[in-house]
Amino acid sequence: MSVSTKIDLLDRLPQEITDLLASHGQPPYRGMQIFQWIHDKKTADFESMTNLPKDLRNILVENATISSLEPVAILDSKDGSRKLIFEVEQGRQFSAILMPSLDRVTLCISSQIGCRMGCQFCLTGTMGRVRNLTAAEILGQVHAAIRLSPQRVSNVVFMGMGEPLDNLEAVIRAVKIITHREGLKIAPRRTTVSTVGLVPKLVEFIESGTKASIAISLCATTDEARNKVVPIGKKYGIEALISALEANRLPHGHVYTIEYQLISGVGDSLEDARRLSKMLARFPSKVNLIPFNPWPGSHYKRPTEEAIEAFKKILEARNHTVTIRHSRGQDIGAACGQLGEVVSP
Repeated sequence: MSVSTKIDLLDRLPQEITDLLASHGQPPYRGMQIFQWIHDKKTADFESMTNLPKDLRNILVENATISSLEPVAILDSKDGSRKLIFEVEQGRQFSAILMPSLDRVTLCISSQIGCRMGCQFCLTGTMGRVRNLTAAEILGQVHAAIRLSPQRVSNVVFMGMGEPLDNLEAVIRAVKIITHREGLKIAPRRTTVSTVGLVPKLVEFIESGTKASIAISLCATTDEARNKVVPIGKKYGIEALISALEANRLPHGHVYTIEYQLISGVGDSLEDARRLSKMLARFPSKVNLIPFNPWPGSHYKRPTEEAIEAFKKILEARNHTVTIRHSRGQDIGAACGQLGEVVSP
């Protein structure tokens, strides 16, 4: 390790820490010890790593650091969810959402500031992509939420700001640490990466071997309707996406989650439900219906409750597993599609 630039160990895997220490004559097991201190014991102070020899702690102090994120603001919803707002250079902000419930605590995290996918039902999509978050910044959200939550964070979902597969390398690295048995210890099946459908990168993510769950965001069942709302659909059409899901079955009994955005007049008709059923018959899946959450400036509308239930019943009648997501945190701008950015002066 070089003394000129301190290396951030927050996003390093055990073998990588071991490799960094090799030039200092440290035995291989030290990398795992440090990794455990950082992610299992949640320690950011090298001097507190008491099973490390003093000379190694001195080396770490001189050459390395463990970055940390603290929210600049926390918004509390009447439904119990919490919006953690983080700020980086030039006042740029991104958010993570803590959502406690009776049987779990779910954390929704961001992978980018902004997003270049341009999905018109999503406030983040109106921003364009400002920049990717680093793996350390992604992990920093998880560590911050763990410090703030009185209950154990049991589920992590990459459904905040950004398209995770558009920041693939950092997301894969973060997922590996989140799910590591000596790291943050979130089960792979309880760690979900959501994508609007970047087909080549979806296949690459599956082949990376993280074993994380995968969710696919859809809002229509025809390319004509989808392309008006999701620009990337012009590059990766519905058939290309469905064919990729059909060809790349998930391991260990996992199934794809189809997050179907129900937007009035876009893809919420009964015929859309029938077409969706035919698509789902081609690969193992479950469906999460997400009624549109309004935000200032959007001209889209949420379907009626009757329309939502009718859509659900058609899928259930065809033996699909279907739930309706009742989005949390709407009163604090934390629900699906509502995450935007405030640029501090």
